[in-house]
Amino acid sequence: MPAGAGKRKDLADGEAAGTSGKKRKALKSVPAEELGEEDFEDDGEEDEVEEEIIDGEEEDDEEGEEGPKHVWRPGVDALEDGEQLDVEPGTYDMLHRAQVEWPCLSLDIVRDDLGAQRTTFPMTAYVVAGSQASRVEDNRIYMMKWSKLYKTAKDGREDSEDEEDSEDEDSEDEHEACLESKSVPHPGAVNRVRSMHQAGHIVATWADTGKVHMWSLDGHRKALDNPAHKVPQNPKPIFTCSDHTEEGFALDFSPHDTGRFLSGSNDASTFLWEPVPGGWKPGSENPFQGFKSSIEDLQWKKTGASAQSLFAAASSDGSFRVWDVREKSRKKSAINVPDAHGGPDINVLSWSPIVGELISTGAEDGSFKIWDTRHVDAGPMANFQWHRKPITSVDWHPTDETCLAVASADDSVSLWDMAVEDDAPGRDQAPGSEHFPPQLLFLHQGQKDPKEIRWHPQLPSVCVSTAASGFNIFKTCNI
Repeated sequence: MPAGAGKRKDLADGEAAGTSGKKRKALKSVPAEELGEEDFEDDGEEDEVEEEIIDGEEEDDEEGEEGPKHVWRPGVDALEDGEQLDVEPGTYDMLHRAQVEWPCLSLDIVRDDLGAQRTTFPMTAYVVAGSQASRVEDNRIYMMKWSKLYKTAKDGREDSEDEEDSEDEDSEDEHEACLESKSVPHPGAVNRVRSMHQAGHIVATWADTGKVHMWSLDGHRKALDNPAHKVPQNPKPIFTCSDHTEEGFALDFSPHDTGRFLSGSNDASTFLWEPVPGGWKPGSENPFQGFKSSIEDLQWKKTGASAQSLFAAASSDGSFRVWDVREKSRKKSAINVPDAHGGPDINVLSWSPIVGELISTGAEDGSFKIWDTRHVDAGPMANFQWHRKPITSVDWHPTDETCLAVASADDSVSLWDMAVEDDAPGRDQAPGSEHFPPQLLFLHQGQKDPKEIRWHPQLPSVCVSTAASGFNIFKTCNI
């Protein structure tokens, strides 16, 4: 639900700050090829997603004492016996969830040709993800098509008896969201997966074996739209790099130059891959170096001055750096911010796609910061220490320059607007609402240990997340 003051919804009536939609039953684990409408649940079923504590006395107006309801504070308040979390209806324009056989710690949006800035329901999204199976031989890459993504039941649809009795009313089955998936066996667990911007069927994976693989999943992608298209059986990587001395998590395709690619490893080195006929030249003979320990995340600069040549990387040594690939010495970074979060590991980072010099970083202590790379000596522009467990993902909104999504190991995804100012001083608020800063627009809950959050670049303000408990795709009511 919307949270915070200013742009958020008013909490004075006891509305909870934080939600993940209606209750939905858990999804069963079945082979990806067998997943269908019944396995990608839509808005009509109950969810384990919850928010506000409704006390038994407060819930019954006739039996209990009158007074303001308490807003439940995640990570602070505990559920007592007989208490439950209740969701405020209408907080989502859309919410769907799905599972495959094994948890996927990483996903990426596969760009499609259905059009940019699509706002019409039902929606369709293509997503690629990689598994962390209990047995090595069970690991998979999943190329998925999520379709029939309708609005939630209480947003945009009337509940009148006339409509229910209408002969033109669509059947419940027709409003069932659908997941179609084509899987590829993967050698080892998938630490990170990325899809090429210019050709979404080209996919890179970081394996826990220490190898980086390139895959062409064009046949799998086409088969999602055309069942008659033959899917290649047991495809092999089109290229593999074994030159990193340890496994890693950091990968990124250049949004500017087709095929140009970066891989960062736990051995503290980063390779710049250049496309060549028949594959890539990983540049392992001349890596970027400077960190004291593992590289946790990296990303090409998205826009602004010298965007084609700059990338940022974050390390478990607590620093982040910006490199210029034109610099001859790859041990010399253009920007170095040591102890960026006061000591904790930096887990993730994200460049702004609109204000090119801004970068966000998320750390092991649950904090995230906003930096202007032109003035890093002045310190961060913003510092939020609201989450109580490690930040696992950050992503800037593709069209709103002040909006940011943050995933945390505290089982929540928060949506923020850096431009919101507090307009609540002097105004009565529900007890507990002071816990939520005004910049916090929405708190999405219900997923166990979320790992990655992504804004969909072609579906305005739609978020896609992956967690130990499965996938969510959602659009909130206030963004």
